[in-house]
Amino acid sequence: MESRVLPAPEISAILAAKFVCVKVDCDNPGPAGQMMSQVKGSTLPFYIYVTPDGKFITGTSGFRAADAFKADLEGVLKNDLLRLPPELEKKLARIAEQAAKDFEAKKTAAVIKAAKDAEAIKGSSDSKDKVLGLLAQILEGGRQKLKEAADLCRDGKADEAVAITAALAKDFKGTELEKATAAANKAADRFKSAAKESEPNGKGAKRLFELIVKECKDAPAFVELAEARLKE
Repeated sequence: MESRVLPAPEISAILAAKFVCVKVDCDNPGPAGQMMSQVKGSTLPFYIYVTPDGKFITGTSGFRAADAFKADLEGVLKNDLLRLPPELEKKLARIAEQAAKDFEAKKTAAVIKAAKDAEAIKGSSDSKDKVLGLLAQILEGGRQKLKEAADLCRDGKADEAVAITAALAKDFKGTELEKATAAANKAADRFKSAAKESEPNGKGAKRLFELIVKECKDAPAFVELAEARLKE
């Protein structure tokens, strides 16, 4: 399972997006032992599915081919125990509707907040999937903006790069891009300061490039550019 099934793209994508995966030692299962006892069969591995609040949904015993395992996962996600109450479904639908409008209006921070609000509601929902899909697009757009800012620094347009990275650092707080955008903003600001040095490759500029290499590792494109400048 670990070498052939779990790494398969169609399987790993579902697990990463929809499940919290926990590996349990069958000889010392702890609290999971109660769940294991509800699975029919005695062949390892066991795969046990529970709700976010710990209610047993179902389980399987033994090897599962990729197609069968994918069907297991999809079936679990449709289980009635994971169905949200109507009032929460309506709330998520409203969040998704507003998030779509904010996405079209390029209100990045608003979409990010909507995704956090949606994720806070435990359970499976098409509306939640829509919001998280918008978040994924926002994050990819942020990564592209980081590349754009690094290219601007490479072209000697650090002022324009700082304008981009400052906005990104503000908008992407609390997301997986927070460290990258903060590091990029610091790096772009130092490229801007280096450009003001009287000698482009003098001691002052080199010191700024060294600080970028040392302190901005979460923004690799800027680090690579700083390293290149140090070699000039």
